[in-house]
Amino acid sequence: MSPLPKEQESDVGVFGFQAIKKIRGLLIEIDVQDQPATWEGTGQVVKVTTEDTVILEMFGDEEPFEIKTDNNPTARFSFLYPYKLTEGGKIKPGTPYHKCWMGSAKEFGKVPSEFIGEYVTLEKQPRLLFQVPEMEDDGTGRKVPVLDSEGKKVLRDVLAVNEQGLPKYFCFVKDETADTDTVKAKVIEALVGLNEKAALRKLLVDFKNYPQFKDSLKAGTLAGELGLTVVDGIFKRG
Repeated sequence: MSPLPKEQESDVGVFGFQAIKKIRGLLIEIDVQDQPATWEGTGQVVKVTTEDTVILEMFGDEEPFEIKTDNNPTARFSFLYPYKLTEGGKIKPGTPYHKCWMGSAKEFGKVPSEFIGEYVTLEKQPRLLFQVPEMEDDGTGRKVPVLDSEGKKVLRDVLAVNEQGLPKYFCFVKDETADTDTVKAKVIEALVGLNEKAALRKLLVDFKNYPQFKDSLKAGTLAGELGLTVVDGIFKRG
């Protein structure tokens, strides 16, 4: 007898652009536009665009892929936020644009547009949007708030996640420069076992946003800077 098929949302995989967790690129545009025709209803979105974009991390066991292609030579990457205003023309609180995009920029003492023209690292995070009361059936088919032992409403967090519980919207995080330990660790992992020619190709393709490594390789100082050794022309851990 064959097994039953998987039926839970948690068993649905995430692939392609939806599986991207963290990127780094040059922030070039933040625009308000009409929402795509494929979205339900009508409204506007904020479209964010980066260039020289590289994928730093994916969700699950997905492998990062190259954004730069023949049809996308500048490695341009865009993503959207629903953009909602109140009747008074104020930004609607508790939206992903407010809590994720604006909120994360505020943590660096800026508004998002002040990052335009800079290289930024962006990560999808499950930030709290707002809270709603937990509801239950009162026995008559009517929904009523759940109360705690003190008679207060029990609140449920609404996070910026998709149906599978994965973070859905990018936030500003500390920029991963060439001096960042996580970046250095990735470069070390990529170079071990390669000769200088292969290492140069790897740096030009996978770490093109960090030209310092390429310059150090050409200067003959990269191995020492990363704590590696070169044995018989091959990079090895020191």
